[in-house]
Amino acid sequence: MAAACETFSLLAPKSHERDTEPHNEYSPISDLLATVRAVAAYLVDSPRFKHDVCDDAENGVVRRLERARNRRNGGDFVRAVREFNRLLDDERAAGRVGPAFGEHGPPPDLAIHIIEQIYSRIVAPTVDMLRQYKAFSNNVYGEILPSLVSEFIKRAGVTHESTFIDLGCGIGNVVLQVAAQTGCRACGIEIMEVPARLAARQAREFEHRMRLYGLDCGSVQIWHGDFCESADVQRHLPRADVVLVNNYAFDSKLNQNLMQLFLDLKEGTRIISLRPFVTPDHKISARNIYSTESILTVRRYQYWSQCVSWTDSGGEYFVQTVDRSRMKEFLAKRGMA
Repeated sequence: MAAACETFSLLAPKSHERDTEPHNEYSPISDLLATVRAVAAYLVDSPRFKHDVCDDAENGVVRRLERARNRRNGGDFVRAVREFNRLLDDERAAGRVGPAFGEHGPPPDLAIHIIEQIYSRIVAPTVDMLRQYKAFSNNVYGEILPSLVSEFIKRAGVTHESTFIDLGCGIGNVVLQVAAQTGCRACGIEIMEVPARLAARQAREFEHRMRLYGLDCGSVQIWHGDFCESADVQRHLPRADVVLVNNYAFDSKLNQNLMQLFLDLKEGTRIISLRPFVTPDHKISARNIYSTESILTVRRYQYWSQCVSWTDSGGEYFVQTVDRSRMKEFLAKRGMA
């Protein structure tokens, strides 16, 4: 990990009150504290450093930063930051700074911290622009939050060898988190201009910030366009291992158009969606044998609160798997194979 630095302004949002954290405004002080913890936990291979930064409950760097923040003592806060930088420089000189995650990628907490840093710098200042959409249309905006993305990664078995595609990727947060956590090739497409523009900016910041942390990441591509018409999507879908579709607000026509795209998916590809594309009790018949439903199996899972941006309540999602074995068996029994 090469020497790198970032400047944080010692400012608090207007909504900040002592012993509370603002919910909707960026706090550089909170970001700095989270960064100090992340570096100590994941990027320095030194028990002594972790003790001096995090584990010393009385005089550790984190405790001093928290105490200075609570007392609103800027001088003490700056001195604690300087002490952290000195300790980090010593560890770097000793060759103990740098990630060691291999092909498994960084831990989810570190990946999410980086994604949240990117969001706060690129998206948060203009977040009101994302609400400029037509209500009850296919283009309603909503975000899948990091905890649920991490669950998707585990549930779908995304690895560094996977190709992941997000159809309707919004600002690109899911694409970036999947690339950060797994090192896979991650792509996304978004039809709305403002989210697509922010997604492209986030992707550029993502590459820069991953280098800043000394982390490898998967290849990231963001496209602006209609996933039903995009040549990029048509070219990449046949090699996709996992496809995400946040179709929570899609109408039936758009879902049917999506299903036509799924005919090009390879065997074993997983499709994660917020609404099912096939019912669990779907039965193959002579009338539907060549439909998309007949090449999909589905499992339903629950998610809880704090998983999506459009509701505080829980809900469900679905993992469909491309499996043509039942269709082939049906055809073979009727001498149609």
